[in-house]
Amino acid sequence: MSTNTESENRSLNATELEMVSGTQSPAIELQSGEQLKVLLHRLRQAHSRANDISARQRRELRGKADPHGVKRVQDNSGSVAKAQLLFEAIQRVDKELSRREEIETGRPSSAEFARHALELKMSSETNQHPNPGRSASKGMHPKKRVAEFAGGTTRNEIGRVSQEGKVAQARKDSGKT
Repeated sequence: MSTNTESENRSLNATELEMVSGTQSPAIELQSGEQLKVLLHRLRQAHSRANDISARQRRELRGKADPHGVKRVQDNSGSVAKAQLLFEAIQRVDKELSRREEIETGRPSSAEFARHALELKMSSETNQHPNPGRSASKGMHPKKRVAEFAGGTTRNEIGRVSQEGKVAQARKDSGKT
């Protein structure tokens, strides 16, 4: 017996073990789509219950909740293992259902889409580097102004401000205010 089967036998009760064994490789392929959907519903209910029990036991271990039974829980690893096994079974059923749906719809996978796109790209006769458009040739030429620029400051104003800055700096450097 494998270690996985031993842990399943130890963690799950008889009905849960029957549900999980129905999700293993040869058994899952023999079931119909409706049977798989019913099984998935039952697995989700069992997983939800196992998660609830595990959360309650975790709260008891931390001392946040009163004991559910006669004495306090010592460990919740069994409930965590049960929830994990049920979750893995749910994933197997989901995967099988999606595989069957893909076969029925005939929709190609993303890998097939990528292969087809690569084939189209490789078989196309188009130039891979498009025409860059206009180029400067001998260099850029400045545009001639249509009207003379009238806005902004005059040359006199620029010189006055510049000179004022020089004078202020000289005054600061000499120590006079």
